[in-house]
Amino acid sequence: MKQTLHPLKTSSLTNMEAGQIIRRHLSDLGTITPDLLTDAPFNNYLEQLTNLAPVYENALAQVRKNEETEKIVLADGVRDKAVTAFGTALKLYALSDNQAEVEASRGLNILFGTFKNLARLNYEAETLGIDKLTNELNSPAYSEKVNQLRMGKYVTRLIESNAAFKSLFGGRMVTTAGTEAYDLKTIRIEMLNKNSDFANYVLSMAKATDNPLFVSALNLLNTARKYYSDLMARRNAPKAEKENPAV
Repeated sequence: MKQTLHPLKTSSLTNMEAGQIIRRHLSDLGTITPDLLTDAPFNNYLEQLTNLAPVYENALAQVRKNEETEKIVLADGVRDKAVTAFGTALKLYALSDNQAEVEASRGLNILFGTFKNLARLNYEAETLGIDKLTNELNSPAYSEKVNQLRMGKYVTRLIESNAAFKSLFGGRMVTTAGTEAYDLKTIRIEMLNKNSDFANYVLSMAKATDNPLFVSALNLLNTARKYYSDLMARRNAPKAEKENPAV
């Protein structure tokens, strides 16, 4: 029987998939009978991949954490603008030539003034402050003034931007990747190159020796490689159909 390595373009794997396929290989190869594990280079490759996998996962977690932090910062900026917009609108109504509007804006400004520097507070304090402010604005004591000045859209903007922030901040990752800085790209290349060297070694040895260790390992590697190859094929199918529509 001709031994082959199932084709797989690992460079096209997503970062998550790259980590998953290595974990899959390590898990599958872990089912091989220990008595067969007598080849030093084979065991050395396994050890190196076993050591690289958690380092890669830490790097991936760090990137995710950074992406999540960036989203939180952006969401906070959105609600800060909502706070500023509300305050600016109040100032404009304070200059109105309609005395009723001036009085309504004065009443709302007194309330708003009790939440001084709201946009400069730390995340959780600002969240609580906006919740309290909008609850007051929607209460009977202030809702009439809000309606009179047609400022409901500003209140809604405050509520929605704060809710969006809370959703991100509350769901942030609680795990950390430690204090060490990881270069995901470099680690990914090293890990996938090591995996490629290992797969080619297994293929060569399976062809040369027909040893049960290498035959079994090759079959296990190919099973995972086919799974991810098929996964990428399905993912790329819609794009291919769009670029080459049937006549």
